[in-house]
Amino acid sequence: MGENANNLMNSELGVSSEPLTINIQPPVSVYATYRRLSYKPWYALAEFLDNSTQSYYTHKHELKEAYKTEGGKKLAIKIHYDAEENQLRITDNANGMDFSELQRAIILNCPPLDTSGRCEFGMGLKTAACWFGRKWTIETKRLGLNEKYSVTLDIEEMSKQSNETIMVNVSNEDPSKHYTILTIDGLYKPIQGRTFSRIKDQLSSIYRIDILWDEVEIWWNGEKLSFPNPPILEENEKNGEKRVWRKTIKLDVPWHVENQMLKAKGWIGIRIPGSQRDAGFVLLRRGRVIVGGPESGYKPEQIFGQGNTFRSQRLIGEIHLDDWPVTQAKDAFDWSGGLEEEFVKILKENCKEFMDKSEEHRIDRRQQLDISNPQSNTISTPGAENVTKIENSPSFIGKFSQAPSREIESTKKDIKSPKKFTLKLNNENWIFNLNWQDSESDSHWMSVEYPAENQIDIYLNLSHPFFEPYIINPYTLNMLQRVIIALAFAERLARSSQREDLVHSADFRNYMNHVLKYIDYIIEE
Repeated sequence: MGENANNLMNSELGVSSEPLTINIQPPVSVYATYRRLSYKPWYALAEFLDNSTQSYYTHKHELKEAYKTEGGKKLAIKIHYDAEENQLRITDNANGMDFSELQRAIILNCPPLDTSGRCEFGMGLKTAACWFGRKWTIETKRLGLNEKYSVTLDIEEMSKQSNETIMVNVSNEDPSKHYTILTIDGLYKPIQGRTFSRIKDQLSSIYRIDILWDEVEIWWNGEKLSFPNPPILEENEKNGEKRVWRKTIKLDVPWHVENQMLKAKGWIGIRIPGSQRDAGFVLLRRGRVIVGGPESGYKPEQIFGQGNTFRSQRLIGEIHLDDWPVTQAKDAFDWSGGLEEEFVKILKENCKEFMDKSEEHRIDRRQQLDISNPQSNTISTPGAENVTKIENSPSFIGKFSQAPSREIESTKKDIKSPKKFTLKLNNENWIFNLNWQDSESDSHWMSVEYPAENQIDIYLNLSHPFFEPYIINPYTLNMLQRVIIALAFAERLARSSQREDLVHSADFRNYMNHVLKYIDYIIEE
């Protein structure tokens, strides 16, 4: 590292040193292996955003002064994906890097001097960049310095030449400038379909604290990310006071591996209306989400139960575990030594009242739909206005009065659940479990899980308005159940035939047509 030390000294003194070089160790072939890591795109992007946000928080005072002279700016991180060029670019106006920081960003296992923030392992930028693509370039300029640095790593080319020395281009620039630009070319996997929108949703969730505190702007392909506060259940109590179903929690959890007590703090609450997608806890560390988020909420079974329960739709919370151990990719906690079991046990004790309330609370459907008023054309839910447009016609409203409410409620109680159906198709035995559940009326009408290779678990919401006209008639109920099974089965077959998350609509229709031919061969056990 002697050559690098000389480079660093010359750079800091403002001495021209041509060329500057960085010697990377271990061999460059190790970098090539990071292509096989099991990152999700949003967690790989989070490695870059961690560097940007940590640079801002470390140099917050200097940067805020600089932003004042720049027209009241704030930290802005802009991510741009160019499908035609197969390129990803991340730009920030944080503090930028000097030569020593640039070295640490590139050389493996070279952590920062201060590991108490979001950057601690000295691995994130290079592992994520190598996972995304074969070639990446860093251009950076630190606030207050004259030098701008630019360096490119072409991993495939360097591996062929067994070259462990990379050249760093140096040029002069205005000391008031400050930025870092990371450009990744030759992406191994294009970002398309549902992944494109999931990245936006997940990054909004991961950096929710930064966004809600208005400290940071994050842009994804020209769209500024935002994170809405969830709607919390509010009730008027008998004494006239309003009860907001949200509370602060503080936990002490024993970690037997290190023989110490770990602290957790945050809040839990009840979300109304419920949402399978957005319910669940998120576990944060040092201000950013590690576990949880849209479609991936942390839902331990001991607290949330199995399947499509009220708790799994309504319980939410944010729990900060700032000093807890995490994996190198910062996409999970290190639960070794029974830590998760201890955590869930203590967390459950603090959630008991909220678990019970989530199951007991019922929404008054008269508040949602006034069928006596033909001018009403919206369904209203607490915490949201005019969320669902409905048809304003007598025939539509009439469907809800085709059967007396007492008959509908009686039928709901009589419906056997779960129901098991089997189908033999192409020498394969398929099992379908239909779970009729008395969920809230504004919850999803149907959700599906695939617990085993040839098993499909279907959860149906008895309280959904769609079902009420049909469940009192055994014939229509039987027909409805079989069509629902065909729907779930067609989705399963269509997903199996595609790569990643992409399912073409035409394929789905074709599978549905195929499955419906065998609808009469479905056997209820």
